[in-house]
Amino acid sequence: MRPDLETRKKASGPHFCQADITESLRVRGKLGSSFPVCAPSGSPATRRSSTHTRMVAMSHDFQSVRALLRAPDSQSHKIVTGTLMNHGCRQIVSAEYGGEIDHYLRSDMIDLLICDADQGLVEACDTVRQMRNRDAGDNTFACSIILTSRPEPDAVIRLIDSGTDAILVKPFQPQALANQIATMIRSRKPFVITSDYVGPERRDDAMRPGVDAAPRVLVPNPLREIVTATSSRDQLRVKVRAAWDVVNEHRIERQTLHLGWLVERIRTAFERRPPAADAAVLLGQLLNNTSELRLRVAGTGFDHVAHLATTMMEICGGLGQNINAPDERWLAVLPKVADAMAKSFTREREAVRASRQISETLTRRIRAEVPNLPRSFH
Repeated sequence: MRPDLETRKKASGPHFCQADITESLRVRGKLGSSFPVCAPSGSPATRRSSTHTRMVAMSHDFQSVRALLRAPDSQSHKIVTGTLMNHGCRQIVSAEYGGEIDHYLRSDMIDLLICDADQGLVEACDTVRQMRNRDAGDNTFACSIILTSRPEPDAVIRLIDSGTDAILVKPFQPQALANQIATMIRSRKPFVITSDYVGPERRDDAMRPGVDAAPRVLVPNPLREIVTATSSRDQLRVKVRAAWDVVNEHRIERQTLHLGWLVERIRTAFERRPPAADAAVLLGQLLNNTSELRLRVAGTGFDHVAHLATTMMEICGGLGQNINAPDERWLAVLPKVADAMAKSFTREREAVRASRQISETLTRRIRAEVPNLPRSFH
């Protein structure tokens, strides 16, 4: 049965290895025409891919790769660890619970995260999403694969939207995993930043009609950097933090734009008497988005944006006190605050960038003069 075309507009993101869902997701628009899909086992394409993967394993050093596994079943654990060890990887940690995963992500830098969604789809998605949003130290750009034995389109869409690099359908052969590892090393997609997503590009097309193109950023690929010895661990950490500054700046920009869109919808909803049924829902979304934005700008130099975000939250509270008869003064000032936030971000962005450049220049000079300076200094 071929699914409906409703979700065709949403995009092609992670890599799929099983032919049983490939055509389904292409019809739904989740896989673009240029998206690499592994051929069925035993086909000529698979044999060619296998040869290339063996070449990758032979020419690259996986001994320094750090892999973290989240709650894989026993068979998947055996295949994953066996495949990684065959590639030379020896630093493999397996964690069963969310708190354990958080501990490892926050306390160390990893290059590859593999989650099993069968042990909790929501938990697997949250792990990747939080990692992408830098809630877990310097692991924002770690390569990730999610395993699942239930590739229903709706579930796959949720997995894609977590920000993962790849999705592998169980049961799978070791070569399928090896192929995915080789693909991530060879050709990782740019990251896309929207108001609610940070992760590999999900669409083939540059943008949807009528929608502003989301920023695309080339981010560090920890897996490739380590296996090719392009960077030391300390150098990689510096690259990750510098790239995160760029990503976070884009994210703040997208969120301020999204707040303006939400404000217009809220004003329209409150213009009706009584207010539209979704007025309270939209107000809640505005409050949550503004709260997240305030946290995101903390310590970044966008002080005025943070102050205005606090004001916006106070306005939301005032409107929420009486949804059916809102104070018109709150509604009148709401778009002014949203506009001020957008303009304040634009003004402060140049100052933040100049300050960042000065800091980076001074750090390089100091390191040149004091080679043994601790890496925590920057």
